[in-house]
Amino acid sequence: MIYILFNRRQMHQVPDWINSVIFIPYYIFLGAVLFIGLYLLIGKLIKLPFSVSGWILNQFTKTRKMLKDFFSKPPVRKIDNSRRAFLTTATAFVSGYAFIGSTVGVLDSNDHEITYKEIKINDLPEEIKGTTVTLISDTHSGPYMDEETLRKYAKAINDLNSDIIVIPGDLTNSNRLEVHPFVNAFKSLKAPKGIYASLGNHDYFSDAEYVARTVQNDSPINLLRNNSDIININGKNLCIMGVDDTRQSGSKQDDVLMKYLDLTIERTKAKMIEKNLDYNEIPKLTLFHKPYFFEQMAAKDLDLVLSGHTHGGQVVLAKLGPVNISFAGAVSKYISGLYESGKSKMYISRGLGSVALPIRFNCPPEITKITLV
Repeated sequence: MIYILFNRRQMHQVPDWINSVIFIPYYIFLGAVLFIGLYLLIGKLIKLPFSVSGWILNQFTKTRKMLKDFFSKPPVRKIDNSRRAFLTTATAFVSGYAFIGSTVGVLDSNDHEITYKEIKINDLPEEIKGTTVTLISDTHSGPYMDEETLRKYAKAINDLNSDIIVIPGDLTNSNRLEVHPFVNAFKSLKAPKGIYASLGNHDYFSDAEYVARTVQNDSPINLLRNNSDIININGKNLCIMGVDDTRQSGSKQDDVLMKYLDLTIERTKAKMIEKNLDYNEIPKLTLFHKPYFFEQMAAKDLDLVLSGHTHGGQVVLAKLGPVNISFAGAVSKYISGLYESGKSKMYISRGLGSVALPIRFNCPPEITKITLV
């Protein structure tokens, strides 16, 4: 861990044998600790209502005596071997699940999945229907995402031959120099109707201006910072808007983000007036890194919001229908996939990279090919 903290800029230069013998086992160990911690946390949460009820009942003399009588046991009792065997087996199962899960999560953290999705846009002109958009997010160029891996992703993205490529944020992880492997790898990206990106909160951890300038100058990516571009497809217009992010990571209200969104819309309307276009008649795709504020975005009649940030949970203990048991699932209901509110839709990518630990469990990296219909 000390080596990582002081040498994170040179992680790509670490010899393979050091990575295999030291770092990967270390990541697996930390992942297992994370799994066990989550298991214990869930147990505490399950017990919480009973603990609170017991505390309340203990505040009254009569009920306190009843509880004491009910739970009192002889001071000496025979050991229950079946109970001991159950506890031993359960502990072994949890520990085994944790280490197996973390091992799989570390070794398979870059085994991506390509998702194909048709998304209906209300009143989409026939000329634009069938337009394809490749969505990736959260590359997190840095200690856990080197240039070689980014080049492999770039090839996979190009192989999809989409009309448009979009990247809604977290291009880098935590240091401005991490943008160079990103642009070196993604110089090869190709899309006939354009490649667009916006910044995410991690891009602000070091020097967002440096990251933005490098992306804009040294790659084919059109970085939209509270701005937009209008694309002509078969004689009809499609608008791509990109909204800046802030350093904040959580889901609490962020008025700055809403101001950025309003600014983006104002600039887009002004641009359309100059071109003698009707803002309300042109379908709009909006790159907005954090998905937490979808209701507020939907109130502004955005057709399709493309987002990331959550990593789909990254470490997902289980999925029960719409319920995602992960840290991200405890923060917001918007985690991954397609959501709708009124006439607006939002698709959240699980992203490519990882944070904290290079581990993904039950949540592979995602490249999404969207067809507008």
